[in-house]
Amino acid sequence: MMTDEDLEVRSCAELSAGEEIEAWHRGRLAHRGTVASTLEEIDLIWIIDARTGARRLLDLEQLSVRRIPMGKPAAAVGSPKPAAAAKRKPSAAPKPKPAASLRQIAFIEAG
Repeated sequence: MMTDEDLEVRSCAELSAGEEIEAWHRGRLAHRGTVASTLEEIDLIWIIDARTGARRLLDLEQLSVRRIPMGKPAAAVGSPKPAAAAKRKPSAAPKPKPAASLRQIAFIEAG
């Protein structure tokens, strides 16, 4: 079993392509994905983001990076904690969302 110290990444030299990692910023999960490549000279990591599938460049000086132990279920970035989800009251049927007006759609696309 790996300890927390074994999971912590201190240098890009410790990583190789294909490893699963999580990047934390100020105690919150910021990114999760698979290492695509590393730039060891300047401690930068390219990952394939698990949520979006996009490539992301991560800086080890700005983030706390940890390996993901094998068998750990994927957690969505920014998802509510399980305890918070359990406190929700079940409803008979979800309420339909109101249709967005064209003005709202244009605003969202422009932003």
